[in-house]
Amino acid sequence: KRPTSALCDGCHSVNFNIRDHSVTEWNVGCERCHGPGGEHVASPSRANIQNPARMDYVHASDTCVQCHSQGRPLTNPIEGKYYDWPVGFHVGFNLQDYWQLEEHTLGETSFTHFPDGTAHKNRMQGNDFVQSVMYRRGVTCFSCHDVHGTGNYAELRLPPNQICFTCHGPGMPNGPRTATLEEHTHHRAGTPGSECVSCHMPAIETTLANVNVHAHTFQFITPAMTEKYKIPNACTSCHTDKTIAWATDALRHWPERSPWRIE
Repeated sequence: KRPTSALCDGCHSVNFNIRDHSVTEWNVGCERCHGPGGEHVASPSRANIQNPARMDYVHASDTCVQCHSQGRPLTNPIEGKYYDWPVGFHVGFNLQDYWQLEEHTLGETSFTHFPDGTAHKNRMQGNDFVQSVMYRRGVTCFSCHDVHGTGNYAELRLPPNQICFTCHGPGMPNGPRTATLEEHTHHRAGTPGSECVSCHMPAIETTLANVNVHAHTFQFITPAMTEKYKIPNACTSCHTDKTIAWATDALRHWPERSPWRIE
């Protein structure tokens, strides 16, 4: 029998009832992301079902953030019990009316965050993503992931670099402002160091079942930040035989990198 707990089961089921623990179905089903579907089943219409693809970027991403984030219900405890999911929320509602993301004070290391605000615990992709420039520009979780399944790692729509090049191909206005990928990454194409995610989504923590937590702010974490704030960086995470000083010096010799971004 599967382990179960009302603390978490709201995100591992559809329509979890906090009083009798009944569910419509276990695991993530259609109504988890599309809202109540009884009326739609009886009389299918675009008007009587929620479709995140037709929502603004905030509500669209909240479809995922509702469970892929750490926080607490606004009224925790609820009926004397604590919950780790937004009790009462359905897609189409305003998540902010049901859920508060884990708080963090910049400059401080906490159980959930590094000093710069990067999250480092399991299930915090949403906490990271809402801080990103990508989010503010209207990118959604399913711009990169296909929740219906692709067979790719992390249910990505395409291999990582192909996704990134959709908006960030060489010479494109969103960068990188170089003629070739190699000029930007300083690594040969086809090698791990030339994968966009290697530098912009590094593994920063290992949690449950040895699963790596990857940053979702898309910010480049410099070696100097590792020295100051103990945040893992992509350079020495790959070049494990090298030092922080070596990596920082290497960046100083990259001609297109601003000296203000070394630190």
